[in-house]
Amino acid sequence: MAEAMPALPTPDQYPAVYQFKFCPLDATPLIRQLKHGLPRLCCPACGWVWYPNPSISATVIVEHAGGIVLARRALPPDVGIWHLPIGHIEFGEQPEAAAIREVYEETGLEIAELRFLTYELSPSYADSRMFYIVFGFVGRAVGGTLQPTAESSEVAVVPLAELPELKWRSQRKTVAAYRAMLTGS
Repeated sequence: MAEAMPALPTPDQYPAVYQFKFCPLDATPLIRQLKHGLPRLCCPACGWVWYPNPSISATVIVEHAGGIVLARRALPPDVGIWHLPIGHIEFGEQPEAAAIREVYEETGLEIAELRFLTYELSPSYADSRMFYIVFGFVGRAVGGTLQPTAESSEVAVVPLAELPELKWRSQRKTVAAYRAMLTGS
């Protein structure tokens, strides 16, 4: 017998960032209607329907100067933690392009030889009903200057054997895939 799927949240259960009150196309107050079997936020004037989707991000292991680049987060959430470069993929942007952009924005480095390692689907720490899909890559620094940026208060190069435990599961999974790639397992 097939396992029952958990019920999706209703609009009243959405996190505050998804609690839209007006249509983004024509500013008409939204109503709740059944669409595709679920209650949705809908515009009665133009027919726009809000379908909340997962956030999509890219994280990168940057090989540089004999180690792996880490950044100390300067922006919420998790200000002060050490992490691999990571960030949201913008509308119309390929995951690889986002990875390259995020590395530069957080570390000042330009990378090449980008290779896909893994992906992770995991709930947000802020709200377990919101999910992230994170693409994990590895790339080699080929230019730029390693330096803190507006997004990172510090940057460092750490030998792989000394890499600290990373908070985010997507980054731990990316590091595990990287280690497996290096050992051929």
